[in-house]
Amino acid sequence: MYALSIAGFDPTGGAGILADTKVFSLLGIKGGGVPTTLTLQSTSSFQSWEPVKPDYLKTALELIFSDLPVKGVKIGMIGTSENLEIISFFLKKFRHQLSYIVLDPVLKATLDHPLFFSKDFLNILKTKILPYIDFITPNLYEASVLTERKIESQKDIIKATQDLLKLGCKGIIIKGYTTKYFIYDYFHTPRESLFLKKKKLSIEFHGTGCAFSSAFLCFLLKGFSSLISFKKAKNWLYLYLKKGAEEKTGGKLWLFL
Repeated sequence: MYALSIAGFDPTGGAGILADTKVFSLLGIKGGGVPTTLTLQSTSSFQSWEPVKPDYLKTALELIFSDLPVKGVKIGMIGTSENLEIISFFLKKFRHQLSYIVLDPVLKATLDHPLFFSKDFLNILKTKILPYIDFITPNLYEASVLTERKIESQKDIIKATQDLLKLGCKGIIIKGYTTKYFIYDYFHTPRESLFLKKKKLSIEFHGTGCAFSSAFLCFLLKGFSSLISFKKAKNWLYLYLKKGAEEKTGGKLWLFL
């Protein structure tokens, strides 16, 4: 069983392909990663990012798919329309051999820095990526951008999932709806839906979206149903977040893997 992360490179190891591959390993799945972008950041600041060259991305994916039995793909930060087109080509070409594709549509860094440019990026994402994936795992901001809908309540979240289903997604997990004491994530497929709550932790974390989506993919690849995989990924992540709260590493953000 082999999983592939196609995502950005975070030199701190707290997010992107380094975090994804750590999660794969921790959950007993062999895997690797192909970077789409290179970021300049620490745990306290985000300076900039740049995309990898399209020829590099294309060749790297060709080599991986020609040599390894990839069964699952997790997609994170993509960055440019050119690299979106390349990823779309490979998803279409190898969809028949892939058991699951999970997209975490990283559009803005935890440190509030935009992570894509070009006017046609979102349109290409919606029309050439979403129809091939099994699950999309946006946070509230990302879901709002993709659906062009203001999301302020649980009712808004439910409406947003219907919009995303119309774009071709088979399943949606919208993360990060908060109340005073709890944080909720919403799981939805045409057959099942669930709001899952966890008690809020009083600290800020880096890379939670990456870690969750990678863990979710791992449990899917292990043969669990999508709903059970969602619950297992959330419970597994929550334990690591609590551990991270006790073992501070770096500046403003907390690394937990």
